Amino acid sequence: MEEIITENIEIPVVADDILLKGSIYFTPNTPSKAPWIINFAGLYDHRESYFVKYYTERFVKAGYYVLSYDYRGHGETAKQTGKNWMKFIKKIFMDIHDVISWVLEEQSNRVLDKKIALFGRSFGGAIILTHGYIDERAKILISLCTRYDYSTVRLKFPEEIIKKMSPKYYLKKDLSNNERILIVHSKDDDRIPFNNLFQIKEQLGLNDENVIIYNTGGHSFKGHREELFLRSIEFLKRL
Repeated sequence: MEEIITENIEIPVVADDILLKGSIYFTPNTPSKAPWIINFAGLYDHRESYFVKYYTERFVKAGYYVLSYDYRGHGETAKQTGKNWMKFIKKIFMDIHDVISWVLEEQSNRVLDKKIALFGRSFGGAIILTHGYIDERAKILISLCTRYDYSTVRLKFPEEIIKKMSPKYYLKKDLSNNERILIVHSKDDDRIPFNNLFQIKEQLGLNDENVIIYNTGGHSFKGHREELFLRSIEFLKRL
């Protein structure tokens, strides 16, 4: 089995004087310069959570550098911020810009042609389809079971917060979206309404081939994870 090297790092958010705890993953055979994938966890998860690690390991073995970090209020970062993630919800979504900047500036010797892709599920997918979407430095976005509008959840957020979290306020119909975005959902997802997939598809103007639908598998794509990985790898060839 190919060895996976873990390089623990800290990403500074200077404006708030905090360090986002993260890791870079690669193997001895990873090219000195290669495309990067930032792997985003779901709510309450972190970079060591099963679903995150599952795809991190597979992307690494496919020849990519993978970076995953713990949000404010999550994982190791919570040692600085505390675990009250609600307190930092707007900043959690905005931190993606600092993370991309850090990769391009501090890891420039390992990033091939500024090629950065974003991959994430649920809450992580929402980060990708909001602030990740508007950050043009992210060349590929792969978003799994993502909520369209956070005004629909039981936990009631203030409208100001909803506008920072909901893809509906960020996405625009554009032909170029089809070169950049892949979205995925399971019909039997018990956490995120399946019709959110079609709302996102419509607002982005995505072609059918940019949308993957599973009849079963739920929120974690059980029984389809390896196929989803292979289809993601195929889409990542656009980098």
